[in-house]
Amino acid sequence: MAPVPRPAEEADRLLDVADIASFDKVTEDLLGAFVRVASDLLGVPISGVSLVGEHEQFFKAIKGLHAGATPRDNAFCAHAILNPDEVMVVPDLAEDPRFRSSEFVNSYPNLRFYAGAPLRGGRGHAVGTLCVMDHVPRQLTPALIDRLQDLARGVSAALSLRQAIHEVHRAARTDALTGVCNRKGMEEIFASIDPQHLGLLMIDLDGFKPINDTYGHAGGDKALVEVARRLRETVRAKDTVVRLGGDEFVVLVREVERPEAGLSLAARIHAAFADTFLLNGAAVPLRASIGFAASPWHASDVRTLMERADAALYAAKRAGRGVTRVADTSPGGESVGRTALEAWLREAFSPGGTVPFHLVFQPIADLPTGEVRSVEALLRWRTDTGLSLRPADVLPVIEGMGYSSALDRWVVGEACRLIAIGRPPHTISVNASASTFGVPGFDGQVQAILQQHGIGGDRLVIEMTEGSLAGDPEAALKNMHGLAEIGVRVVLDDFGGGHGTLARLRGYPFDAIKIDRSLVTDCARDTQGTALMEAVAGMAHALSVPVVAEGVENAAQLAVLARFGVERAQGFLVSRPVAWERLEEVAAMVPERIRAALAKEGAPAPA
Repeated sequence: MAPVPRPAEEADRLLDVADIASFDKVTEDLLGAFVRVASDLLGVPISGVSLVGEHEQFFKAIKGLHAGATPRDNAFCAHAILNPDEVMVVPDLAEDPRFRSSEFVNSYPNLRFYAGAPLRGGRGHAVGTLCVMDHVPRQLTPALIDRLQDLARGVSAALSLRQAIHEVHRAARTDALTGVCNRKGMEEIFASIDPQHLGLLMIDLDGFKPINDTYGHAGGDKALVEVARRLRETVRAKDTVVRLGGDEFVVLVREVERPEAGLSLAARIHAAFADTFLLNGAAVPLRASIGFAASPWHASDVRTLMERADAALYAAKRAGRGVTRVADTSPGGESVGRTALEAWLREAFSPGGTVPFHLVFQPIADLPTGEVRSVEALLRWRTDTGLSLRPADVLPVIEGMGYSSALDRWVVGEACRLIAIGRPPHTISVNASASTFGVPGFDGQVQAILQQHGIGGDRLVIEMTEGSLAGDPEAALKNMHGLAEIGVRVVLDDFGGGHGTLARLRGYPFDAIKIDRSLVTDCARDTQGTALMEAVAGMAHALSVPVVAEGVENAAQLAVLARFGVERAQGFLVSRPVAWERLEEVAAMVPERIRAALAKEGAPAPA
């Protein structure tokens, strides 16, 4: 048979065919009903709904014939769709020059009659036919031709409806910006597959916020679209790219054979992101941190697998970004990811929620006497599973979620509750975040908590960082004066660790400064470190501001601090953080520990 001409706009027509070809069994059952009606109405033994693809014709529903795919140029329906508004009737296929040499006419199934009414897809193109066939020649009356065309319109309407439903469902599972799968689509995939040998690459863009800040949301959207494009081009056909939201993506990796398998794909993703991306004519770096987990090595169910991949991603972020981390398979390797952490925090700080933290206390020793008169309250969190979370992991998340002020109020309240117990009689230092101390009214909040527990302000010290002065220095200064009026002392934390810290001492009434642990670590290491400690301590004393050194870990450091008149010391050499109930016991041992450390270095012992 001669090649069949192609309709105009063939590419768009094939899109319609592809949409309908993917329809589910429900659609095929519906089409089967139309096929049976057509066969009964026209009194023919064979009827079907055909689709004409790029190279083949195939049936979505058929009655009276076992038919597979047929080469397009051998298909009767390929001719019928060339005139989409007319029913093509061939009374005798053996007499028609287009079909007389067809194998379907001259051998099984020995067809002689054909009539096909074109069907239209959602874009309006002819996709196939509702056709009827017979083994003997026959004629159709105009009335029967009209009825066949009416049925074809019904089939087209049903297909359009199913296509609309399919599109709504597809849109619900697709990220509108990037065109990749969304969270809902991912959940549907999870519900339909066996998670064994499934891997998850959890991907978070590094430095995406500066892109948004510099180029606006439109620029950020372009970057996300580019990221999605590069991910689709990098992963295998069997894998699925998902955008969870914001700048977070996931790749569902199928058929993982070993736990390290995701590393090679992650390396290709890093390489794909390394290529130059231009935004408004400027090169913009695209980098990502990636966490990988796979079943059955890291989890046996999808939910735990997501948590482990998220935890690995969080580890990658902490490791310096632009890197990949695999979930830990060791028995003690349990960790928590940012998603789970945010969910816990959201629940904890919701109305009626229970804050899952507790405080431990690190003694601060007076170097002239060796006695402990104050302690610093340090935040700890142990999850229900027994996993301890470091403040360095938790606090940035709390700040990002806007819960810093709520946490600060809880810490002050818990410290005051313990002070009110009466023993041990130590002053407690608590840390206030920059976002809390720089907001008007913090002094009033502290005063209300003190009154609630019936204690004086002289038992409480607030430690603040220089960052508290960056946002609203006037509000911070007002809070300092307000706290001083109720007897609460304010200490500048991390002194010497930032830019412009020394200049702050003259403008703000600090009761003491805490030398940054980086200076303490280096003070006994070399002459430069010693000289720097001498300069910092000397200037503080010149301004009549007492000095506390934190991070003291060995006797050499303690001796240097004592030589330069540092009044108080805190660190593992003095004592590790302990529970409130152990403070009196531990504090009683500190003076002897201080004497022994100074004696070891030949420094004068405390009085």
